[in-house]
Amino acid sequence: MKNIRFILLSTLFIAFLASCTKSTTEVEPEVDPTADLLKIGEGNFSSTTVEIFSDGEIEVGYQRLFVRLKQGGEKVVTRARVEIFPLMDMETMKHSAPYENPEAIVSENGLFEGAVVFIMSGKWMVTFTLQNLENGDSGKVTLTLDVAASQRVKKVTGSDSATYFVTLVEPRAPRVGMNDFEITVHKKESMMAYPAVTDVETTITPTMPSMGHGSPNNEHPVHQGRGHYRGKVNFTMSGAWRVDLQIQRGGQPLCEVAFDIQVP
Repeated sequence: MKNIRFILLSTLFIAFLASCTKSTTEVEPEVDPTADLLKIGEGNFSSTTVEIFSDGEIEVGYQRLFVRLKQGGEKVVTRARVEIFPLMDMETMKHSAPYENPEAIVSENGLFEGAVVFIMSGKWMVTFTLQNLENGDSGKVTLTLDVAASQRVKKVTGSDSATYFVTLVEPRAPRVGMNDFEITVHKKESMMAYPAVTDVETTITPTMPSMGHGSPNNEHPVHQGRGHYRGKVNFTMSGAWRVDLQIQRGGQPLCEVAFDIQVP
């Protein structure tokens, strides 16, 4: 009798452990990679649906754009080619802006990331040329975007008489202490061509004009690829800061710009 009772208790205990193990190893639901993004448009071609997202409200400056393709409206496409082209039609003239096409043709989460540097406010048309590499579909989707004004892009004439656009990418949410500092530099070659500048040196000088001081331990931005320059800026207290940026080529001054940054 004792043996039977022991066997029953042992069986119940093992079943209890098994149920606990099962509950602790259940697969958590997948996180939607677009949860923190803003959907700005959609379209379709053939049997492919296209969704387009941004990482925030559309405004003048460096705007990250994300494209997701779906087959049959459900299956997320992970192999695709995506090209971006921005255009502003001002009736009397048309011009483009700097942009970055997604580098990858394979995306595990189904998002293909590119960017546009909107150089002025107003209505822009952004055309996405797409190829679904999983079923061969190809087509285009064009969005009309109302771009709000900001002070994150500076247009300047260089010492070589060329026109440059210097864009503040980071910090987007400045805070007291050390912050990432990132800019992009592009050159206007024509109304439709704004290639990235990859061969300059940059120096930053942050100051707080109202207090008459700067800050220590800043790191001058260096080129990281595709015209992006990254460093560090140290805001030692809250308030209005000004970051002066000197750009040189081969040790010779090319241009200077300044960004006003409010630190909460």
